[in-house]
Amino acid sequence: MAAQEIKSWDERQLELLRPKYPAWELWAVRTIYPKPFTTWCARPVGHPVATINADSPERLIEEIRQQEQDALQSPE
Repeated sequence: MAAQEIKSWDERQLELLRPKYPAWELWAVRTIYPKPFTTWCARPVGHPVATINADSPERLIEEIRQQEQDALQSPE
């Protein structure tokens, strides 16, 4: 029997989010000091830097939706 990989809550959340947002690169940055905290990051595929830094997966989703809505409303 193969060993089962243990994934963190953050990793499981990213696995759920990535298929829903294929036009975005998503990742989480976990810090420990001065207290444990995860920053949820996203950028449009191909963009050089993160355009979203959020404090929760829910906030990340809200920010992605807002950026997508803004992109649709502003002509380039």
